[in-house]
Amino acid sequence: MLRALINHTMRDKIYTYLKSQKVGVASNELVEQVFKIKGASPNISEKLVQTALDGDRRFAVDERRQWRIIENGGIPLSEAEFVFLSLLTIDTVERPKTLIEISAQKLRGNKIIGSFHTCINPGSFEVPTIPLPPDLAQEIKGGVRVEKAVHSLFNFFGEAVLVGYDIRASINQLNLILNKLNETIENPSLCLKYLTKKLIPNLNPKSLDDVVSFFKLPIMDVRRTGKEVCAIVDIFPKYHELLKKQGFNMLEEALEFQYPNIEYVDFSKYAFDKSFLRTIPQKPGVYRMINKGGEVIYVGKAKNLKVRMGSYFWNTADRLQKIADLLSNVYAIEYEVVGSELAAMLLEYRLIKQYQPKINQQFEVHERAATYGNLKNFILLSPSLNEESVELFFVKEELPIQRYEVLKNAVNLSGIERIIAEMYSENIQHSIALSDVEAGEIDIVLSWVDTNKDHINYINMDTVCDKEACLKLVKDYIRDEETLQKKHFRLL
Repeated sequence: MLRALINHTMRDKIYTYLKSQKVGVASNELVEQVFKIKGASPNISEKLVQTALDGDRRFAVDERRQWRIIENGGIPLSEAEFVFLSLLTIDTVERPKTLIEISAQKLRGNKIIGSFHTCINPGSFEVPTIPLPPDLAQEIKGGVRVEKAVHSLFNFFGEAVLVGYDIRASINQLNLILNKLNETIENPSLCLKYLTKKLIPNLNPKSLDDVVSFFKLPIMDVRRTGKEVCAIVDIFPKYHELLKKQGFNMLEEALEFQYPNIEYVDFSKYAFDKSFLRTIPQKPGVYRMINKGGEVIYVGKAKNLKVRMGSYFWNTADRLQKIADLLSNVYAIEYEVVGSELAAMLLEYRLIKQYQPKINQQFEVHERAATYGNLKNFILLSPSLNEESVELFFVKEELPIQRYEVLKNAVNLSGIERIIAEMYSENIQHSIALSDVEAGEIDIVLSWVDTNKDHINYINMDTVCDKEACLKLVKDYIRDEETLQKKHFRLL
């Protein structure tokens, strides 16, 4: 009790001192100014401060070992991105638990920002052991292949936290399909079944219906994934409130709280600690995992570096074996922030080519896709690392991709005009032999654009009549404050 009181008092004093400083503060300065201990060695100073601040999310130490305040140590639940997921399976003569329907909704900031629904045709040889409702049977007949459905769902997830009644079982089922496509779901997840046991211990539900009934919401009359997802959307705010009453406002806290048996990460074997994870920005980027010998063993990309890098260390008892193996070899982590998901994919590709990391080679296959959509010659407009700028990707068949960053308030667009003239003029003959890296980058961009074409901004150069019209469209885009939030593209 006395130690806890001393730590609490000391933390408040450290907080007050750091609040008065404009920059980070080293441990030895805190020991001298707050602890009032003179001449302590750097190691002793570091240990004293670490002990005093252990577990307090208000404080973080950066890469220069400078302490500073983080008012929100982690990602607030109200700011996290969630995907609510429901799968429907049936038993068939051929096999049990055949996936036939998927629904999902994406939520950010208490607002639904996207929906996903598809039915899956398992093939005529799959005869269900019980009759299906006529409307569902008809939808399944017109459904897609399971690999296509699950891969589209995988892209829909992005970096979001996955939420479902028995979400781990759903993820495991999806990963059985994705593993054949050299993909794996690594998203953090919130399991409503686990949360119910911790937050409403007297309920002991056997299905989502029990939870819905407990909260006095309408019971689902038909077992369809769309209805189940809507039910999860309705009850999720109630879990949010229950978590707040328990004192949990941060995503990381909720992720750790849900599990009955926590496997806490031992940060003493790493060159970083938990506070380092809290300083990572919520931006797209690439991270490199390095072993004690200084060798890069894994390169990864992320739409949200904080969420992805933190997910490796969120202490889940059912961590994937791939992640467990990775954490047993890593010693340090470096990351680089970029402006967009596509920029992260391209940087990841180049770094994998450069370092040839062992774990990437074991678990990921970077092969050229066979086919893409019809879009071949275009200018893609994307967020830049500099918030005052827009990054342009110039793509033309059989030419290396060119990238150009332009200020939103730029007056002189001569650089853009030059690239357009060089790449898209009908009078210019191109005969350039692409390197393997350049060809790979083209594949990445074409594949990404084909997947995301309904949610990005681009100019199709095959439909633009001349250079002046193209420049006008570019100006319209970069002058438009909402360009990078809109989900549309402009064509002439």
